[in-house]
Amino acid sequence: MDKVYKKIVDTINNNQAEFTAQNIPAIRMVDVYLGQPDDPESFEVFTPGVFVDWQIMPGLDGNPSEVNIDLHLVQEPGAGTESFSQQITKGLEYILVMKTLKKLMNRMRAANITPLTYNGERPRLTEFFKYHIVSYKAFIDADNESIHRPTIQDIELTDLDLTDGKIRQKEDLPPASPAIDTFRR
Repeated sequence: MDKVYKKIVDTINNNQAEFTAQNIPAIRMVDVYLGQPDDPESFEVFTPGVFVDWQIMPGLDGNPSEVNIDLHLVQEPGAGTESFSQQITKGLEYILVMKTLKKLMNRMRAANITPLTYNGERPRLTEFFKYHIVSYKAFIDADNESIHRPTIQDIELTDLDLTDGKIRQKEDLPPASPAIDTFRR
């Protein structure tokens, strides 16, 4: 999981322009989730910030393990998003930051994990913050740090035929009769 966490950090840090190009605040902090949104007085919390939490379920019969990753996106709500607000565009920054984070995570690739699959999102309310948790799932190979991805190779079938949508053993047909030209007089 260390490689996946590092890849999340690198992906966010290396793509700050994705946020600033939209005139929205870039993610200032990425950290392992230790309950920071519930107790920010005990932690240093900079917003917008992403706190990474995960759960790994071991795979059975040699299959890769499944990992569920929760990204706790904590940010200041900003301006009002009420329908009558004169600053609704500014208020929508909250949603645009989340949308941009999801875009980055959807494109992220790491060597020991399959591409992340979006698994939903949900709001979370603490005494200090109202924020969102964005969830992903993937498969991770914990044994040798590389996910098993089979390589597909073309092969030539020499003793088989495709007949009526089914693969069948080639039948030994008698040799074709030679063509004999006959001339009439």
